[in-house]
Amino acid sequence: MTTNTHTHNIGQVAQYRPEFINHHQATAIFGLSRSHLYQLVQSGKIKSVSLRERNKIKGKRLFIADSIREFLTANIQEGCFSL
Repeated sequence: MTTNTHTHNIGQVAQYRPEFINHHQATAIFGLSRSHLYQLVQSGKIKSVSLRERNKIKGKRLFIADSIREFLTANIQEGCFSL
């Protein structure tokens, strides 16, 4: 039996608590849309890194999972959610 290594099993992702996640994983784990994630990065509320070759525009954006957890936890405790 062969498996697709690009398919993400949410149970596995949550079990390992990765340090960095892409927007597909962030959406699956935290329920935040891609555009919402980018808005939160722009406003400085969560952190991300961009992996790309020098002098290239396109790359891979990875979100720091703990920054998303901290943001959500803080907003749950305050009872509000703002961008």
